[in-house]
Amino acid sequence: MLSDYNLSDDDSRSSYDMAFQVQGDGPRKKRTQNENYNMCSVSVEPLKEKGVPRSLCDLIANMLDCANGTLRKDETYQDMSEVRDDLQLMLDKPSIYLHDQDMGRLSYTGLQIGDTLFGRNAELSTIKEAYRRTVAGDNELDCELAPSKQKLAHQVNNVLGREAHHLAKLIPNLATILGMESNSIIHDEGCTNAQNRLQHLLCRFVEVISSTFAAPVTLCLDDLQWADSASIAAVDQLLLTGGIASQHAKFFFLGCYREGETDNCNPLWKTLCNNDLVNARSTNVKLDCMDEETLTTMVSETLCLLPRLTRSLSSIIYHKTKGNPLFVSQLMISLGKEGLLRPSLSRRRWEWDKEKIQCQKLPDDVAIFFTNSIEALSEDVKASLCVLSCFGSSAETDFIKTLERLLKKTLLSNLDAAVEEGLLDKKYGWYHFSHDRIQEAAYNMITILDQGRFHFSYGMALAPLADGAGEGDDSILLIAANQLNLAGPEAVQEKKQNVTVANLNLQAGKKAMEMSDFVLAYSYFDNGISFLRKKHWEEHYRLSLELFDLAARCALTNGGIVSLKLLSEQVIAYARSYEDKLNVLYLVTCSLAFSSKLPESIEKGLDILANLGIDLQESRNTEACIQETTTLLSTRTDDEILNTRQMTDPTMIMAMKFLGKLGSSMTMIMPRSVPFVTQKMIELSLAKGMSPMSPIGFVYYGSYTAKLGDISEGYHHVKLAVSLLDKVGLRESAGEVICIATQVKIFVEPIQAALEYHDDGYAASMVTGDVFYALLNTMLRRGCMNVAGVNLQTMREEYDTFERLVKTKKYNHSLILVHAKLIQRDVLTLVGSDEEVTIPEEQKLIASNNSVLKFFCFRKAYINFMFRSYDDAKEYVSKFYDCRENAWASLLATHINTAFYTGLISFWVARKSRDAQCWFARGNESKLTLKIWAESSQWTFENKWYLLEAEESFTNNDFEAAKSFYKQAISSAKLHKFVHEEALAYELAAYFYLELGEMEQSMEYFLAAHEKYHEWGALGKCNSLVEFVKSSFSQASSTVTTSLLHA
Repeated sequence: MLSDYNLSDDDSRSSYDMAFQVQGDGPRKKRTQNENYNMCSVSVEPLKEKGVPRSLCDLIANMLDCANGTLRKDETYQDMSEVRDDLQLMLDKPSIYLHDQDMGRLSYTGLQIGDTLFGRNAELSTIKEAYRRTVAGDNELDCELAPSKQKLAHQVNNVLGREAHHLAKLIPNLATILGMESNSIIHDEGCTNAQNRLQHLLCRFVEVISSTFAAPVTLCLDDLQWADSASIAAVDQLLLTGGIASQHAKFFFLGCYREGETDNCNPLWKTLCNNDLVNARSTNVKLDCMDEETLTTMVSETLCLLPRLTRSLSSIIYHKTKGNPLFVSQLMISLGKEGLLRPSLSRRRWEWDKEKIQCQKLPDDVAIFFTNSIEALSEDVKASLCVLSCFGSSAETDFIKTLERLLKKTLLSNLDAAVEEGLLDKKYGWYHFSHDRIQEAAYNMITILDQGRFHFSYGMALAPLADGAGEGDDSILLIAANQLNLAGPEAVQEKKQNVTVANLNLQAGKKAMEMSDFVLAYSYFDNGISFLRKKHWEEHYRLSLELFDLAARCALTNGGIVSLKLLSEQVIAYARSYEDKLNVLYLVTCSLAFSSKLPESIEKGLDILANLGIDLQESRNTEACIQETTTLLSTRTDDEILNTRQMTDPTMIMAMKFLGKLGSSMTMIMPRSVPFVTQKMIELSLAKGMSPMSPIGFVYYGSYTAKLGDISEGYHHVKLAVSLLDKVGLRESAGEVICIATQVKIFVEPIQAALEYHDDGYAASMVTGDVFYALLNTMLRRGCMNVAGVNLQTMREEYDTFERLVKTKKYNHSLILVHAKLIQRDVLTLVGSDEEVTIPEEQKLIASNNSVLKFFCFRKAYINFMFRSYDDAKEYVSKFYDCRENAWASLLATHINTAFYTGLISFWVARKSRDAQCWFARGNESKLTLKIWAESSQWTFENKWYLLEAEESFTNNDFEAAKSFYKQAISSAKLHKFVHEEALAYELAAYFYLELGEMEQSMEYFLAAHEKYHEWGALGKCNSLVEFVKSSFSQASSTVTTSLLHA
């Protein structure tokens, strides 16, 4: 019917003319008083009888009233444009503005606020665009829209392996998909940091899901201002993985938080301030209160009345609520309940008392408004809402039934009444407060004194169920503990209740540890300790020891060094035996190592081992120690070693943990002591049985042996160490073992293979929560990329990513970061970037740590050599040799570059220095080292050895031999894909021919070097080379020089 009219006509005829047109009269003519009288008798009732919608009849009636001069204030049309607007709304939204409402039903149900979002189109578009960016990508994903459970299970098992059971503990449906029985899920396993392990597994799980399904994995979390640090840390890790992981992994995160309720101590605040660290693009969407026009639309569509008719009501509501959406909806519901906004059966529409609503006094704070709304309820309903508020924002119906039975109170029917009032929602077997402010209002109605009393009574009522809970009742355990902890120790009325609550917190803390939430676990243990009475060490020793031990472990995991110190002091003071102190002593030793206090960590570890009767006998000769270990191992075959029985003595197992930590620390600052540690670990493993730490002893022995020159023997034992990982059961040391073993393997296998090995080492470290070796695997992987000559732009991005990764982890990892950033600084120089690289604590670490000093001197010597700064290269390589003796005990990829480039610099200095003999000897030492390594791995070392031979021949004036070796170095580097060393060989050969005066040959090699450096991405080096050629060649060679410049 309406579609027959042209609503776009811009005719602005008067209401008078319009009225005549509607009645169907002929040409317009001047009205008379009598004609006005006749119009008053016109009625729209015949239209209603013919089924014309009520809203259209009302519109016509209003037009007639305008013509008659019968004005209805807010309902009066002012001009034709208002009529067109109303008719257009009826066309656009007929279900709202045209069709009749069932006012009989509304008079029974009351006003219903729908789920429509008003005034949020811009915000929704922003979110949709962010989602579109996540879905979009340069690669097409080869994914099924609905893969089977079997395929998903296969993918999860393939990626996570046996570690999937850790996630299955948190995601029961995953256990079903994977076909895991509940009794097959391991609930207790040694782990350096289970929270980091869980974060890593979650990230891998997201990668599996996103690569299996076409859509990205989407996570939406509300009320983030109340999120705990463990949840925020998990989100951080997911964002980090989404930013730096495989381009096939798509992850979209939508988080909502209330502004003004986050400070710089809130974990969410740290994420908001450091979102650049995760390399994930973020979009901030601020949701303000509704403006008056939006609120008018909301009121209009809720009441199914045209905006023109509801504007007076919406104006009042706006000024009372300031457009707060929650306040608006609750106020409208309240007005409906009070009869101020009501359905009219006679008019078949909503009507309201404008003056009474205007006079109604409302609080400025929405929380007070909710409090008043709750106060209006019956006492029973109010009491039930207060009970529910003590348990948070929601509770399961079955739990409410349990609570009803235990407290002997009627709850369900009262909560259902609150649902009818709009204060609660009931969905899927859960009661939810309609908004967190309603829950706050209900809880704040309880006095402070009663809050503690209520929480304690609820907790004690639930305690019997929690104490005897089976696998399916873990939630009761945590709820009971939470209630008792909210009450606090002051709520205890009987002495025996202290022990009950402490025990309950102990069990809750263990359960939280199983879920890898160490922050929550620490809070349970800490609360359990707070409930213990005086003389608890004497009266409840085992309970006290276990609470303090586990709290200390959580403190270390969470980075709470001060808390760890206080807890360990208590255990050390009150433990009844030295064995009872070992757990906290080990944690203290670890904390010192994690804090880069390696000398203190080593000293404490040696003291503890001495108390256990283990003497490393470091007064012996190192070579004799190594020979003794070699002799001991020669008495066993590999199969015999792999099948050695498991260690069962708890004290010896702890001793092996101390030895493992000692070996890791000594390898960095006391390398000559490492053989004594590895010997003792191997001795104990063969005599007492294999422990989870045993592979560490074998891998460090292999690494040290390889560094001494026996690559084959070292390679054999690091492979044996990796094989032992599966034999000892737990893979607690897997990340460390793979890390050290890989660095030896690259001296036998092509160095490019090391990249995959270190990826495995990173994954193994994260599975056990070992952040240090996860980062070390990552750093050494990039070191291998550097040696392998990976494109410098890729290296630049890799080191940027690594820096972000380090900054997301706890503890002081400055030792790892400084090594990475020193290489990053050289990469930026080579690519020609002016970007500054600042290294925190650089000078402090250089002054206090010999390995950092040595590496710093080498990097300085290297970069000055690459840019042909002779004096600086000589100065820093001299400093490098001064501190070389105290190098790491392990054989590392960095030793390849240090041996190679210090040899090249030494031959360079020998040709120019008066002290030629000393420098020639140093260069020759490097050449022989590379020659030995080339016998183990021709692929990685042959070209380097040839180039050192060429430089030695050049220094000895054996020019024909030099020419041959330069060609062989270039050919070998090209064959084995070392583009950076191919460029270097061309460049050094060019200097050689320049020295001989063979200008054309020299220029040819400079051109080739320039091409290869450019291919490597070393644009800064290319520019430097051009400048050298310009200044070194005469005009006779200008044509060739111009070619180089154009290249």
